[in-house]
Amino acid sequence: MKSPFLIHLFLRKRFKVELGLIAGKHKNNNPHPSIIHFSLNKAATQHTKKILRECIIENGMVPVHINEYAFYTKFPYLTGLGAEKMVNFNHIFRPKGYFYSAFGGFVRGISDLEKYKVILMVRDPRDILVSWYYSIAFSHSIPPITSDRHEEYIRKRKDAKEIKIDDHVISESDRVFNILSLYRTELLDKYPQVYLTSYEKMTSNYKIWLRDLLNACELKISDQTFQKYIEDNRQLQPKEENIYKHIRKGKPGDYLDKLEPETIKYLNNKFSPILDYYHDVLNVTNS
Repeated sequence: MKSPFLIHLFLRKRFKVELGLIAGKHKNNNPHPSIIHFSLNKAATQHTKKILRECIIENGMVPVHINEYAFYTKFPYLTGLGAEKMVNFNHIFRPKGYFYSAFGGFVRGISDLEKYKVILMVRDPRDILVSWYYSIAFSHSIPPITSDRHEEYIRKRKDAKEIKIDDHVISESDRVFNILSLYRTELLDKYPQVYLTSYEKMTSNYKIWLRDLLNACELKISDQTFQKYIEDNRQLQPKEENIYKHIRKGKPGDYLDKLEPETIKYLNNKFSPILDYYHDVLNVTNS
């Protein structure tokens, strides 16, 4: 086990930007509107973050991973705070030159959100729930001992392995429903500049998904880099399912194979308003 001193040095080096912003001392003069990436866990958040991070660096912007810093430390997840508590952290968000990614839920209380490029990437909630079960039970990294969430993740993994997948997805369905509902009422209904895309669009035609995403962010990259991303994505796709891999299967509609008919009926009824609202971007049916 690393000593507390070495862990401290690791955190200060890895999260230099985040610590600078928290302290109100980081400087960046890039004039590009800042980009905020909202999503849900298991909607290709890490892949999308990686692509955009590389592209914004190429465009002279600065990546900020506040949630990742929270994963390693006792810093709060901003998605779990109300607007009143966010007053203490609002200075972290600056409307020019930064890329904030990825948030697995809406962050209340960000000032002047209309000045940002905002990306929202969603996924069929039924597939999210199935994917989250396999992630929490088998593949998700456990936070280090420096995090106050270390024991919580260990407990969640133990609990997930002790119950059926159907019971787990039902128990988590309120959480996912609330995230997607909040995105609708607090983001999409209030800020017309939000660019909405989806996991389903990414998997159906990666080239078009990537092109439209970069255009929405007003990010320019070389044709060579663009083609490299397309080839890298092709190689990432698993040839067979592996529950211990981050990319376990990578295909929409997985819930139909993994859940009992009664569970699917329950989820269809529960998520009916969500599936109707996001229908065009999800391209799914409520059946």
